[in-house]
Amino acid sequence: MMPIENRQAERLEAGYVVTVRVGGSTSAETVAKAQINNLSKGGLCFVTDTRLERGQWLEIDFPAFNPVVKLTAKVVWCRAQRDEFSVGAEFTAMGEPLRVRLIEMHGAIAEYQKIKKAEGNDAIDLQQVAAEWLNLYAEKYLAGLS
Repeated sequence: MMPIENRQAERLEAGYVVTVRVGGSTSAETVAKAQINNLSKGGLCFVTDTRLERGQWLEIDFPAFNPVVKLTAKVVWCRAQRDEFSVGAEFTAMGEPLRVRLIEMHGAIAEYQKIKKAEGNDAIDLQQVAAEWLNLYAEKYLAGLS
């Protein structure tokens, strides 16, 4: 991603597990699970155990299990981070309506997580709550967008 002064869209904290494929490959060495740290209408930052190269094309299944949307992106940067890599990727081939809806969906998931937590379960796994919301609502939420 670009330095913050060049960013065109606000970054929102996230914590989704996704599957990343390099260039759409399905071979084991080019598929990795990744944890999204933040996202925006323009792209995302994620952590993975796989080194990626600037300019590589990615297909990202969101979420990793029972994906509801396939995002395409291009690696903008990759930095070593202990025994993992932090990767900035810019969305490609994605219409503005889907970009906007993705951010709105993220907000809806965050609200759903707050509601579930307010129900009294302090030990709630927010990743599971996000997966629950996605399974219940994402298909209708994203219908007709590309």
